[in-house]
Amino acid sequence: MALLAASPTLTLLLGAAPEALPRRKADFSFTPRELKIRVVISDLLRTTDKQAMKMLDGGYPTRLVYDLGVYAKGSRAPSSVAHVEISVQWDPWNQDYIVQTALGTAQPTMRRYALRDDAIKAATTLSVVIAKTPDIPRGEDQVHFVQIVAQRNPIQTRSSGSGGAARGQDRDLEVFSRWVGMFVRSRPKAEKLVEFRTHPFYVPLAPD
Repeated sequence: MALLAASPTLTLLLGAAPEALPRRKADFSFTPRELKIRVVISDLLRTTDKQAMKMLDGGYPTRLVYDLGVYAKGSRAPSSVAHVEISVQWDPWNQDYIVQTALGTAQPTMRRYALRDDAIKAATTLSVVIAKTPDIPRGEDQVHFVQIVAQRNPIQTRSSGSGGAARGQDRDLEVFSRWVGMFVRSRPKAEKLVEFRTHPFYVPLAPD
């Protein structure tokens, strides 16, 4: 997962305060190394959306794009960002649904589901690393939240990338610049856009 500390200048670029967004529930867990979020965004691709289901069952790929930013309470700039892309597609030859997931700029992983509902559930449930635990201040007075921008079949695709595979800090910069560019150019445009922030959370103090 590509992560990067935010530049102070980002405060001037993002515009609207993320704390003004509606709140949703998410679950957080952590290890000594990583902070992880699990959140369900079922309204991004509902089985009751007849047009979306018609396209999906017709063999057309449905692309779901998730951008996440970790904010300290009161901050206008994210301390860490993450990018996830998920593709869902019906495979008529094998009679199942393919779900491909790419974290940051890593190569996608693939899973297959016999049932459409199971494929959609997998594609709209995120369980990803969003920060390095040592980079997050601990304690009840160190409150954070995560801003999430979820898009279905966005009109603005990937930001222009380099020809070779990025590594290390280059990957961090690519994910970070995508997050900045998404707000500098204009608000994201997609078939469906869901934007919210999680309820506040904190990382408990490490045991003595």
